[in-house]
Amino acid sequence: MTARIVHTDYADIGSGVSYRLRYIDDELDAVEYKHPCKNAWSQWGNVPVKPAWPDGWEVVRLEPLTLSPSLQCRACGHHGCITEGQWVAA
Repeated sequence: MTARIVHTDYADIGSGVSYRLRYIDDELDAVEYKHPCKNAWSQWGNVPVKPAWPDGWEVVRLEPLTLSPSLQCRACGHHGCITEGQWVAA
């Protein structure tokens, strides 16, 4: 049986950053985010979330989205938090 994957629309959260939610079989699996990256091939990130991924990020609040801990791009160092549905640069 094939898993059913559903994405929400991207939401703009400021400073050129946007995100969308990814659900697999109706369970929140990840937050996918885009940011202004100096390396065009790495302008998006996939953030696995709990409980689907035990070592993933915690969704403190789904609406407006708050994740813990912060996010940092390995390619360019872009770093910040998604808090109360807004990007907060670190």
